[in-house]
Amino acid sequence: MPRTHHRPSNEGIAVTITALNENGYGVGQKAGQTVTVARTAPGDQVMAVPRSSARWTAADLVKVTKPGPDRVASNCAAFDQGCGGCQWLHLAYPAQLSWKEKNLTALLRTKAGYKGAIHPIVAMEIPEAYRNKLSLRAGGGRFVFMPETEGESLSPRDCLVQTPALQAAWKTLRGYQVAPGIDQLHLRSNAAGQVGLHAFVGEKVTDAVLRDLLEAVGGIGMGATTRQGYRVVGEASLVQTLGATKWNIPHNGFYQTNEPLAGALLDLVSRETRLSANDRLLDLYCGAGFFGVALAAQSSEAIGIEENVQSVEAATANAARAGAANARFVVGDLGAVLAGIPAAAREVAVVDPPREGLLPRALEAIIARAPRRLVYVSCSPASLARDLKVLLASGWRGTSCTPVDMFPHSSHLEVVVTLER
Repeated sequence: MPRTHHRPSNEGIAVTITALNENGYGVGQKAGQTVTVARTAPGDQVMAVPRSSARWTAADLVKVTKPGPDRVASNCAAFDQGCGGCQWLHLAYPAQLSWKEKNLTALLRTKAGYKGAIHPIVAMEIPEAYRNKLSLRAGGGRFVFMPETEGESLSPRDCLVQTPALQAAWKTLRGYQVAPGIDQLHLRSNAAGQVGLHAFVGEKVTDAVLRDLLEAVGGIGMGATTRQGYRVVGEASLVQTLGATKWNIPHNGFYQTNEPLAGALLDLVSRETRLSANDRLLDLYCGAGFFGVALAAQSSEAIGIEENVQSVEAATANAARAGAANARFVVGDLGAVLAGIPAAAREVAVVDPPREGLLPRALEAIIARAPRRLVYVSCSPASLARDLKVLLASGWRGTSCTPVDMFPHSSHLEVVVTLER
């Protein structure tokens, strides 16, 4: 959404919100001008102050003069103040799901040219206490939430979308005196209630300072990233468990953020790959082997590729622990590594890139590789649509798309798309 620091000197305009866009903002029209307003819902009549006089402008909400039919109480003071962690706490959950499906369908049909099936969204039964990652920054000697608007510092009493373990950690950190040199802190919890930490710190921050922070929240271990490298205090990883499978996730590594739906996502990808004993599985952007370790037994072999050194080390150990002797993991640039691995007769690829999607070299390598089935797992419909347009023009056809509501109370969602040669 366009942003500008210029604020016109008017007192606001009356706008009726008619839709929600793919970025989560309410959309209305005023005198031929499109206006987007955060924390609004379709049907809301609001007063808002535009930030510019351009044809398409963002506006700051002043008040809701008449609520729409799907507006509910947020029950979160931080959200009402512009926290930014949640976008849709004011919107009833069924309406959230409906708008996610509607916006995803429009995006994939119009921007990507996708013509395959789009299945109903996989939703949470209770969309609370699901988020197993909490991101904070240091400000004024305290930890604060990363805000929606520059210059704000929010320190809410609680955050009800976080897991109970992270809510307990935040209660301690809210009053913690942050040592100089600690810039950001990311906490992750597991199903057992354990907490691991990852910090971005300056070179002069000592292990003793890190250990004090770790002990304050009762964490099991902490990784610290500096310009010179990565070091660990305490345990080097956090164990995540789904059924009988366990993954050791390094503190600077990636794991699915929604604790309850991680298993549903894994089951969905397992069904969509439809692996046989003759298929090689390519696990691209494999992280610590979330898909590769779990699906290796269904394939002739599994090869994972990932740039994060600690994640590849963890994936290798995770495969050994799971008895997946046919799985191996390689560290390096996806395009370069994939080009150097001789192709098998039958290959199926799972690709789970970061939010920005596939970089050009990686996209070119996948197109050149041409696996017979490609299961694309995306946390950004916009970058997914961009990549799908290229893939669909390169010899694949889209057969199945299933959205998964991994991020309730926001416009974000996970999407699993299956492509066949």
